[in-house]
Amino acid sequence: MKPTTIVSCLATLLFLVMPCSGQESKTLPPITSIAKVKPDANVFKRSSRDKPLVIKSKEIAAKYFSADSLATLIKHVDFDRQLVLVFAWRGSGQDRLEYSVLESFPEQVVFSFKPGRTRDLRPHTEVFAVRSNVKWRSGDATKPVKSDQYIKVEVKGILSNEVLAIGGETTGQTITSRGVRWELDLAKNAALQKTAAQLHGKVVVVTGQLHVKRGVEIRQRWIVAVESLRDGGSEGSP
Repeated sequence: MKPTTIVSCLATLLFLVMPCSGQESKTLPPITSIAKVKPDANVFKRSSRDKPLVIKSKEIAAKYFSADSLATLIKHVDFDRQLVLVFAWRGSGQDRLEYSVLESFPEQVVFSFKPGRTRDLRPHTEVFAVRSNVKWRSGDATKPVKSDQYIKVEVKGILSNEVLAIGGETTGQTITSRGVRWELDLAKNAALQKTAAQLHGKVVVVTGQLHVKRGVEIRQRWIVAVESLRDGGSEGSP
């Protein structure tokens, strides 16, 4: 084969594998807040602070956004790879809807509602674009989103029940082994809490599922949802 023919073939191959547009090659974030658009009032019949309206196409979006808002929404959302969540409720002017991204892949997004203390009644709407393969739900951000994937661990180390952290970002219990410290979530289990109190400062063996929570002061919190906890002192040092 002639050199010119080889070069031509390579050029053709590169053309075929290159993305057709910058949008296709761009990596989408797991979630994006879209503050520039406001849905119509009819969303209050289909959505709440705990259960959002899920929009998966431009056609459905047109039922809940004005023409101008829809045009803005389309500029920020790729419906081929994203869906739109619309939360709408009436409550205190200080009400806040927040979310946490649990760092895994695909990522997991947990929404949490923080009620305000004022007694004024005001409408609230929040619009988010979520990548289609991301799992999401409303609830306790300390608990992992239900999934068929998990990491189960067994850790032998020193138990501590007197843990403090800036902003209260701690479960209050940790286990430290070979210089690595993980928080322990005892899930308000009275039996586990009693055992933990008795074994403070001692070597224990813990089993459970490991997950990650994003914090404010602490960027990543590694937490073991404890399934069993026992005295490990008789088994040697960690």
